[in-house]
Amino acid sequence: MHVRKARPADLEACLRLDHSVVTDYAWRMEEREHDGAITVTFRPVRLPRQMRLPYPRRGEELAAGWEGCDLFLVGSVDGRVCGYVAAHSLPGHGLVWVQDLVIDPARRRQGCGSRLLQEIASWGVDQGLQRLVVEVQTRNHPGVCFCRALGFSFCGYHDRHWRTQDIALLFGLNLR
Repeated sequence: MHVRKARPADLEACLRLDHSVVTDYAWRMEEREHDGAITVTFRPVRLPRQMRLPYPRRGEELAAGWEGCDLFLVGSVDGRVCGYVAAHSLPGHGLVWVQDLVIDPARRRQGCGSRLLQEIASWGVDQGLQRLVVEVQTRNHPGVCFCRALGFSFCGYHDRHWRTQDIALLFGLNLR
C-alpha cells in the first residue's frame, strides 16, 4: 500500500468508500453514583443479531472535517484509494487526534489501517507531540479490537460526541 497526502481529486474516492462496520458486539456504558463516587464501566455485550453500523459522519459534514484537519492521508493499492486517515494536531495538549480512519472492507485486516496510523504517529513525533488518540463508536467493536491489538489503551470517553449522539470511546498510545 502506498501512503501519501490526500489531494482534492481523492475526496470523491474517499466519500465512495464503504464506511460501515459489521459487528456482533457493542460496548455498553454503565454509570453509578454511590457515596460521592462516580463509577463508569464499559462492557462488551453480544447483540441479538449482527448489525451494520453506519459511520457517524456523512457527506458534507465528513468533507468539512477533512478540510479542517492538519493531516489527511490516503492509502492506495494499484492507484486506487483503499483507505484514509484524518487527524488534528493539538500541540497545547501534546496530542495527535485521529477523527477519521476508514478502510475499504475488501482491504480490512491486511495492515492498511495499521500503516496509516503508523504514518500519523511518525508525523506526530516530527511535530513534537507525545500521544496519539483515536475516537471509536461504542458500537464499533471491530474498531475497539483494532485499537487494542495495536497497543492503544482506553483513555476516556465523550458522551454524545457525534451528531448521532453516540458515545465516543477514546484510545491512546504514547508516541515516545
